[in-house]
Amino acid sequence: MNNIGKVLNVVGANVLLSSNGKKLDALCPKQIKLEGLCAGDNVEFIYDASLDNNLITKLLERKNHIDRPNISNIDNAFITISEVPKPDFFVVDKILISLGIEKIEPYIIISKSDIISNDFIELVKLQYNKCVNKIIVLSSYTKEGLDEFINLTKDKISVLIGQSAVGKSSLLNALGIQNIKTDIMAKRVGNKLTRGKNTTKNCHLYLTDYGALVADTPGFKAINIDDLEVNEFTHYFVDIRNYAIKCKFPNCSHLPNNEGCEVIKALNKGEINIDRYNRFIRLKNKIIKDKKKYAK
Repeated sequence: MNNIGKVLNVVGANVLLSSNGKKLDALCPKQIKLEGLCAGDNVEFIYDASLDNNLITKLLERKNHIDRPNISNIDNAFITISEVPKPDFFVVDKILISLGIEKIEPYIIISKSDIISNDFIELVKLQYNKCVNKIIVLSSYTKEGLDEFINLTKDKISVLIGQSAVGKSSLLNALGIQNIKTDIMAKRVGNKLTRGKNTTKNCHLYLTDYGALVADTPGFKAINIDDLEVNEFTHYFVDIRNYAIKCKFPNCSHLPNNEGCEVIKALNKGEINIDRYNRFIRLKNKIIKDKKKYAK
C-alpha cells in the first residue's frame, strides 16, 4: 500500500518528505522529477527494500503552483516588509496580483517592530488594510505578533515573501526552527540595519512543532502585468475593484476628471488610499501603452 507524503525539499534525486508528522528521506525517479516535483507537492511513496530507501511513485494533483520560488499547494502568503530595507510598494502590488490569480490568501508582515517607527506602520496600514486578510506587526526579538502568526499558519502551507534583510529567516528562528541562516542582518550601525550578509538560496518547507509548514523563499517572481487585460488587472486591485464594479461608465478610465466615477468618489472621500490609487493608474497606463505598442 502506498503512503502519502508532503515534499519539503528537493535536491537532485534526493527528496525530504513529511508524513504523519515525521521527516523521511526518499528518492525521486527521473520520470517524476521531469514532472517538476517541488516543495509543497503531495506524493505517493513506498519503501523499496532493494534500495533501502523510500521511493516516490506518484505526483498528486496540485491546487496551485508558483515557479519562483518553485512551490505548490500554498494556503497563505506573508509579504514581509520593514522600514529598512525600504520596501518597493510597486513590487508589493504586483505580488498581490500574482497571489490573487493563484487564489493564495495574502497577508502582510511588518517586521522588526521593536526598531521601526510608528509612522511607517501607519503608512503600510493605510495603504493595505483593505487589500489583505490581515496586517501583522511582528518582532522576532520581542515576539510581538508571533502568536498571531502561529494561529494563522497552523496546519497550513505558508510562504514568506520579501527581499533580503527583512527578517524572514529570523522569524523562522523565532518559531524554534534551528539551523536557519539569519537573513539579517541583525547587524546595526547606529540605529540603522545593514543589508543581510546571508540570504536563503533555495526553497525549503520547514515543519514546525505546532504543525505548520513554512517556506522561506529566496525570491518571488511577480506576474508580468503586461499579460493581463485592463479589466483583469483592475479585478486584482481589490480595494479599487469594489468601487470599479459599481461604476456606471462602461470601460471607465477611473481618472480624476471623470465626474460620477465611483472610484473617484471613493478616492475623494478617503475610502481609497491615494498612493495605492496613483500606482494603480500608473500600472494600468503601462498595460494600455504596451498593448498599443505591440499591436502595431
